[in-house]
Amino acid sequence: MPDLIQLIPLALVASTPLLLSVEGELVVQRSGIINLSVEAMLLAAAFGAAVTAAATSSVLLGILGGIAGAAIVAAIFGFFAIAIGSDQIVTGTALNLLALGITGFAFSEISPSTPPTIRPDFVTPLAWIAVPLLVAGFLWHTTAGLRLRGTGENPEAVEAAGWSYARYRWMALGIESILVGLGGAHLALVISNGFAENMSAGRGFIALAVVIFGRWTLRGAIVGTALFGITAALQYALQADNRGLPFHLLLATPYVVTLLILCGVTGRVRAPEWLGRR
Repeated sequence: MPDLIQLIPLALVASTPLLLSVEGELVVQRSGIINLSVEAMLLAAAFGAAVTAAATSSVLLGILGGIAGAAIVAAIFGFFAIAIGSDQIVTGTALNLLALGITGFAFSEISPSTPPTIRPDFVTPLAWIAVPLLVAGFLWHTTAGLRLRGTGENPEAVEAAGWSYARYRWMALGIESILVGLGGAHLALVISNGFAENMSAGRGFIALAVVIFGRWTLRGAIVGTALFGITAALQYALQADNRGLPFHLLLATPYVVTLLILCGVTGRVRAPEWLGRR
């Protein structure tokens, strides 16, 4: 059996795209939005990062391309969910299907060369240390963060105070675009060294589950992501050991463990009051 201590560095790297997606989705859900299209954002970000980095031979431009890919999906989602008040779940589901089809088709047509990789990997410590501190400081220690959280609890009160709750929901989507875009770039330029069809592999959906598991707190979100990361790293180690376990069973392990953890959440879980409302 692999040594769990030795798996920690691998677990941190493997779960970095998930953690960045979780942190972005946490901000968005605190504003009252359920952005189911985080899976589409992550996939578009990985595609944008891989294609841009390959075309320009620049890691920095690749990261910006990843953020741009996530921002395009977020802008479409925001137009339907915020501007015209469409159902958030339906909009997010449609965007996930759209992103899967478009990125797969576009990549087969473009067939870019192998992009440069992020070396050294500065994204992992950024995701696990700097981003949680910045997000916590913003949400709980700034006026803008207080108003953003207020839109998730009582947007009518925010409007009555003279602030536009739609503005703060757009702000939340902007923050999520940066974080998920960075996660997609890490997925393409660190973990996979390129793009592959459906390479997000459900991380966006797991991010939604982890936010709920973490009870809409950063501490809980980090713990939930760490558990997923450890099981993912254990899966890689078991594959390397070649113990004869079915390959598809190993691939499913992190997702099964996350589902079991989510099912085992007990106690009173209070979501933002207006979460998912128009």
